[in-house]
Amino acid sequence: MDKIKLLFLKNKIRITLLVGCILLLINSCKSTKYVGEDEFLLTKVSIKVNDKTSIDDSINDYLAQRPNNALLGIPMALHFHNTGNKYFDPRLEVWHKEHPKSAKIFTRIFSEKQAIGYRKFKYKFNQWWLKNGESPILLSGLKTSKTKANLAQHFIQQGYFDVAVTSTTVKKEKKASILYEVKTNKPYFLGKITKDIPSPVIDSIYQLHANKSFVVSGEQYSYSNMLRETKRLTNLFRNSGVYRFNKNTIGFEGDSLQKIIHTELVIGNNDPNKPYKVQYIKKINIFTDFSYRDSHLKPYKDSLVYNNYHFYAHEKIAYNPKLLLNAIFITPNSIYKDTDRELTRKHLRGLLNFSLVDVKYVELEDDSLEASIILKPLSKYNLGFSTELTHSNIRQLGVSAKIIFSNRNAFKGSELFKFSIQGAFLDSKEASDSKGLLNAFEVGADISLEIPRFLLPFNFGSIVPKNMSPKTELSLGTSLQENIGLDKQKFNGTMSYRWHPNKKVTHNIELLNIQFIQNLNIGSYFNIYASEYRDLKNIQKDYFPTADLSQQSAISFIDQHINGAFKTTNPIEYQTALNIKNRHNIITEDFVIPTIAYSYTYNNSESYKDTDFSSFKARLSFAGNLSTTLSNKKNDKGIKTIFKTPIAQYVRGDFEYKKFWDISFNSMLAFRSSLGIAIPYGNTKTIPFSKSYFVGGPNDLRAWKIYDLGPGSSKSGLEYNIGNLKFLTSIEYRFKILNSFKGAFFIDAGNVWDLSNSETAVDEDTFNGFSSLKDIAVGTGVGMRYDLSFILIRIDLGFKTYEPYLEGNNKWFQNYFRDRVINFGISYPF
Repeated sequence: MDKIKLLFLKNKIRITLLVGCILLLINSCKSTKYVGEDEFLLTKVSIKVNDKTSIDDSINDYLAQRPNNALLGIPMALHFHNTGNKYFDPRLEVWHKEHPKSAKIFTRIFSEKQAIGYRKFKYKFNQWWLKNGESPILLSGLKTSKTKANLAQHFIQQGYFDVAVTSTTVKKEKKASILYEVKTNKPYFLGKITKDIPSPVIDSIYQLHANKSFVVSGEQYSYSNMLRETKRLTNLFRNSGVYRFNKNTIGFEGDSLQKIIHTELVIGNNDPNKPYKVQYIKKINIFTDFSYRDSHLKPYKDSLVYNNYHFYAHEKIAYNPKLLLNAIFITPNSIYKDTDRELTRKHLRGLLNFSLVDVKYVELEDDSLEASIILKPLSKYNLGFSTELTHSNIRQLGVSAKIIFSNRNAFKGSELFKFSIQGAFLDSKEASDSKGLLNAFEVGADISLEIPRFLLPFNFGSIVPKNMSPKTELSLGTSLQENIGLDKQKFNGTMSYRWHPNKKVTHNIELLNIQFIQNLNIGSYFNIYASEYRDLKNIQKDYFPTADLSQQSAISFIDQHINGAFKTTNPIEYQTALNIKNRHNIITEDFVIPTIAYSYTYNNSESYKDTDFSSFKARLSFAGNLSTTLSNKKNDKGIKTIFKTPIAQYVRGDFEYKKFWDISFNSMLAFRSSLGIAIPYGNTKTIPFSKSYFVGGPNDLRAWKIYDLGPGSSKSGLEYNIGNLKFLTSIEYRFKILNSFKGAFFIDAGNVWDLSNSETAVDEDTFNGFSSLKDIAVGTGVGMRYDLSFILIRIDLGFKTYEPYLEGNNKWFQNYFRDRVINFGISYPF
């Protein structure tokens, strides 16, 4: 505890200066600076419901007026606005009139033209403060009345028809606060539910589903339940063949007696001359090459009928009818359904082949329907060019460019074929010149084919029907890295199947995912992993001073001098040298990684704007099982190979859960927890370096740099610390500071451990059950983000809060301010 106190005392001056500067800025910008006479700055609004302060944040949505946004109780945006001078006049003659001495001196030293330019600059500078800040929210009697009406209406819609809302305003020193008090009184309940449905068709459908009603006798009156019932009935009728049905014909009429509301459901007829009836689809037309220019001028030269679907095209029908029908859910001689219409639109748009998808219906003389599906194709061939600012835990910063050639409807089944060439300049810790900016590069090429159905030798439709959007994805790619670690060349190929049983769940099976990784610059190993070479150099100086040792001869030095005799007299140094050799072999070894994997994703987000949702991802992969069974070739170490390259064999599971809470209008809480485990077996005793886990970096444990922590409680001093078990959890409070500026407070915790029982592992590296949980490192920090709408730029400052590798019992706050880490990132960390 004394060490913690001493640490904070050492930083007392620094903290005091920082707080003093903030307070000086705030005090220099009085919050009521632009509050006029007889005006009041609104500083607080509170709501009491039945004498209890409301903790329901949603009720604040009914406030017509809120105070200025505040951070920790300080209206920073208002102070930012008040820094500017909205009365500043840029005219030179005004300066001479108000401040003749300073104006005269400035003009004499410079010139009148420069003085005019200075005044314009000062005016724009003041306007910048004013526009980017938040102007004072002034008390408004009109908006107070509006808020009272809003609150009353809110509770009336919940059945509190005798609600009373009052407001009390306290004014002091040009500031005001408002307290709204709501007395709900007793609610009204629904009594007898009757119906008035003249149409026998509508009435018969209603009776079949009456038990699912949201309007139930005996329950408290709720306007939202009546809206839900209206929506339910509309969907019910329009999906039961009643094409003419309109939701505006549904109404509820009530008669109250002693707080009981007897309610009548009324469903009228939209057009008395066209009574409701169940209508069938007689004919379906599909126009495959619609254009606004040609629709009325050019005849349809090509047509065909397939399974009672009529296909038309101005030129030649470019799509295979059988395959295109996989995305069409409207069927001949079936009843009309809104769901079939929407499914057809959704799946046709999902093909990424059409710029326009529309479905129209026309009533025929016999009251049947004719459906027309109108498709306007995108250009078959497209050449695109894109640039991107990239960022990841390993690649701190990158600038990439990509050229993409696309061929839509490649094989007449709405397939999407792509060929791309990409290149990137990267800022990589693995580069030999790690201090330079954009010190490495990567080039690559990929081809892919997306097929909007399962490519299988048998019919899978009974298990995964077409409404689940089944897709097959094939890809081949290669990349070459220069000045990144040992320089790698990669080849990969995948064949995967993806489908969505509903809008929240995605399944993905990688039937084949094969990677070939070849290290091209093994000779630079001890240049990149310099700490290992230093350890070996120390052994050479102390015990073999006459022996030659260089980065190129390090392994041969170990083979010649680190033997059984040396182990007898120097067991610690022997183990150190042996670990260096084993790590060298693990990291420099090339691998073929043939994988079969299954992924499950759940996400209940309604849209990209949703700030209150959760998600879960799980991926289970098996590498090398089939390949090692089929291969009969082995290398000199007894490891099975393909094309003389060892086959990696392991099982790996990755799990991640995220939860987001909408705290208020301008703030949210984000939580993330993940677990990863990879276990080698059979053909290999280790996990390939590229498939191992690490911690640290801007999207991970932000108080540590990439690869700097672990495994376990060890402090190896190595450049790259990895493991095959990883746990990570984070919680982050995100809030708005000022317009596009946003802030965050975060806590990260996690580590990696070794589970492989390899020769290089020591006790501190290994996971030993619950006792190893004390090795979980903790980092805390603050972040600043700037939202450009299309991209979010992020800077996070991480502080080491708990360091499991420190000696002794006190591992908290030992290097809290001394060893901080600045992380630059693009987009949120999770």
